[in-house]
Amino acid sequence: MSKLGINSTIAQYRTFMEYRFQAYKIELTQLLQQLKNFGLLFLVVLGSGMLGMILLLFLGLGKTIDGSAAPQYGGQMAWLYLLLQSVMLSAMKSVIKNSQQRHFQRTIVRANWLKFMDIKLLLLSNGWLLTSVVIALDLTLSQWLRAPHFVLFMLLQFGLGVLCLYKPRALIYGLVFTAILVLLPINIAPLAYHCGFIILFTLSMLLPAISLSDQLSVKSLFTFWLSFFIQHSWVLVWRVALLLCMFMAITTLLHERADLAAIFSVIATAFMVLFTSSLQFYCGKLHERYQLFFQANNQLWLFFISQFIPSCLFFLITLISYLWFVAKIEWLLMCLSVGWCALQLYIAQKKPAHYALVWMITTGGLLAALT
Repeated sequence: MSKLGINSTIAQYRTFMEYRFQAYKIELTQLLQQLKNFGLLFLVVLGSGMLGMILLLFLGLGKTIDGSAAPQYGGQMAWLYLLLQSVMLSAMKSVIKNSQQRHFQRTIVRANWLKFMDIKLLLLSNGWLLTSVVIALDLTLSQWLRAPHFVLFMLLQFGLGVLCLYKPRALIYGLVFTAILVLLPINIAPLAYHCGFIILFTLSMLLPAISLSDQLSVKSLFTFWLSFFIQHSWVLVWRVALLLCMFMAITTLLHERADLAAIFSVIATAFMVLFTSSLQFYCGKLHERYQLFFQANNQLWLFFISQFIPSCLFFLITLISYLWFVAKIEWLLMCLSVGWCALQLYIAQKKPAHYALVWMITTGGLLAALT
C-alpha cells in the first residue's frame, strides 16, 4: 500500500473513532438520564450509598488480593466482583457497541474496526478493571509475589467484558459454574481458584445455547409470568446481584462488628424490601398492558392478584436465603419486614411517587425503634 493510501486509511479510522466516541457519549448521557427519570428511589439509594459502594469495592479487592488466610472467602469475593462487573457492563452493552447504528456501521467500515473500537470503549467503561489496574500499579514486588493470582483476576475482568459483548450466554454459564466452585466446601489456593475460573469460563463458550422461552407454551397465569421473567431476566439479574453484594457486605461487617448486629439486621431488611418490592413497578406495567386480554377471558381478578405474587415470592426467597447463609433476624423484625413489604407493594401500586419517601421513613423509624 502506498503512503497516500496509508494516510487515507488512518484518516478514515480517526474519523470513525471520533464518530463512535461521540455516539458513546450521547448514548451514555441518555442512559444516565433514563436512570434519573426512573424516580427518586434509586437516586436516593445510589447517592446515599455511593461512599459505601466505593469502600466495598476496595474491600472486595483487598480480600481478593490477600486470599492466603481464607482462600475460599477470597474466591467468593472475586466471584462477586466479577458478577457485579458483568451486571454493570450488561447495562452498558448497547452503549459500548452503539447497537442502534450497528448495521449501518457494518456497511461503511471493516468488521475488525468495529471490534477494535468496541474493545477500546469497553476498557473506558470498565471502572472495575481500571480500579484493579490502579491498585496493581501500587503493589510492591513482595506483594506481587504473594498474590500472583491477581494477574489472572485482571485477565478474567478483561475476558468477561469481552464475553459480555459477544458471548453473553457463555458469561451466564460461566458465572453459574464458578459460583458452584466457590461454594464447594474445599480449601484450595487462590491461584487454583482463579485457574478454575478461567477453565470454567473457557468451557462455557463450548456449550450450546438453550432457549427456554421457545419451549414454553403460555397456557396459564403461571406460565405467563414465567415467560415474562425469562424474556426480561434483566429485572431479576441486577436485583439478585445487588442483594448478593449486600449479603457479602453484611457478612463482613458482622465479622468485624458483631456488637452492631441489630443495626445491620435493620439495614439488611430495608434493602431486601427495597429490591424485592420495587419489582412491582414492572409487574404493574405488565398488568396495565394485558388487563383487557384477561378481562376478555374472565380472569381479570386473578390477573390482578397475580401481579403481586412475583414480588412476594422474591421477598420470601431472599429472606430465607439471608437467614440461611448470612445471619438470623429477630422474630419481631422478621414479622415487621413482611408487613413492610406488603406496604411497599401497596404504595408502588397506588402511590408510586411516594414509594421512596415511605421506604426512607420506615427505615429510619425501624432504626430508631429497634436499635
